[in-house]
Amino acid sequence: MIEETLNNLKLINQLEILIPIAILSVILVAISKSGFGGALGSLGLPVMVLAFPPKLAIAILLPLYLITDIFVAYTWRKFPVLKILKLMVLGGLLGQVLGWICFEYLEDKYILILIGILALITSIRYFKGIFFHNKTIKKIENIKSSLSRAIGWCGFSGFSSFVALTGGIPAQIFLLPMGLERQLFVGTMSFYFLIINLAKLPFFFDLQLFTSTSIMLSIVVLPILPIGIYLGKLLNKKLSDRLFYHISHSALFLCGLNLISQQIL
Repeated sequence: MIEETLNNLKLINQLEILIPIAILSVILVAISKSGFGGALGSLGLPVMVLAFPPKLAIAILLPLYLITDIFVAYTWRKFPVLKILKLMVLGGLLGQVLGWICFEYLEDKYILILIGILALITSIRYFKGIFFHNKTIKKIENIKSSLSRAIGWCGFSGFSSFVALTGGIPAQIFLLPMGLERQLFVGTMSFYFLIINLAKLPFFFDLQLFTSTSIMLSIVVLPILPIGIYLGKLLNKKLSDRLFYHISHSALFLCGLNLISQQIL
């Protein structure tokens, strides 16, 4: 308890340095969740842990994720594809339970490296298909055949979202190949993350991740959310479907590089 109190006091004394980093992290998350370059949101935690201990960073960000999820899900409420959403939620919730069970025994480093590698592979395959075969996204028409993919990728998404708030990349690996129009893509992703982030709350309370310091810091950066949400929605409306997917996969590639470099260098 004494050590935690001293650490909290140290963080408070360094707020002038820490808050700009927290603001950047929140802006990236808000822009991503509001529909522009979904993989950008996966940069939120890696940016935040430049200044904060990982568990504190997760506790700061989760309430902000939830507030953004509620607003964005309401904004895109007419667009989720329910058949796909049900499969994603099933996999995601299974992954959440696994993340809760394993949370205290895992090192974030190896989870982040693995997710980064998967992000690089997915984005490289996308651009290889365009430049060498002149193909766009190969659509997956049979939703039932996607059950195993949903359990795998969205299970991994739920797990990595719980332990490292990086569930966006595996979820996109599942959803991007379906070639949905961007409104359907954003609507489905928005409701998926709203549901699995709400599911985290009882587990986070059980693990005692929320502290007075995490709540205080969440409140400090809360006013930044509307700015990021507005920017994300504006950028989304101005993009064509093709450009949207180009940017999403480019962001996916950059996120992969960022996640790996942060853990290795």
